[in-house]
Amino acid sequence: MRRSGRAIGRSEATERLDKHQEDTKEKGEQIEETVCDSETERDVLESVELSGTEEGAEQVEQNIEQAQDASQSEFDEGSGELEEVHDQTQEYEGEMHERSDSSGADADKVEEGVGQLNSDTAKAQLEQARDSLQSDIEFLNDHEQRAQEARDESQRLHEEQQRRIAATRGK
Repeated sequence: MRRSGRAIGRSEATERLDKHQEDTKEKGEQIEETVCDSETERDVLESVELSGTEEGAEQVEQNIEQAQDASQSEFDEGSGELEEVHDQTQEYEGEMHERSDSSGADADKVEEGVGQLNSDTAKAQLEQARDSLQSDIEFLNDHEQRAQEARDESQRLHEEQQRRIAATRGK
């Protein structure tokens, strides 16, 4: 049997999709915690009256600002990690698309072969092969779409987090 490309098992494709989705969710949750921390820091800074001593007030402001800086740094780091996950997911989407296109081309070749056969038994077998390819195409397209939807939703949520973090810093 001739095989020019390396096929991927459906279980491997599903495991990879699940990992991308899990990583995206985990990074998004970590970033959300940082955003909430930053909002709390802003609320604390806005709510304190600082009517003690000048030195005490200055120290409190500095400490809160340092906490805000640390949260911003964590946010930036988490954003970079999330972007890496998005890039990996996008590569996965592209791979699923290429595999689907390849299976589609194979299905066309099989269909052409069906038209050239005389034996009903042979035709039936090639039609089953074509149906198997169609099933693969549907599977691959579904995984590509699910990965894209998860990435799009994650990007949407992250943009909202970016707006919220900017609001905490008055940007």
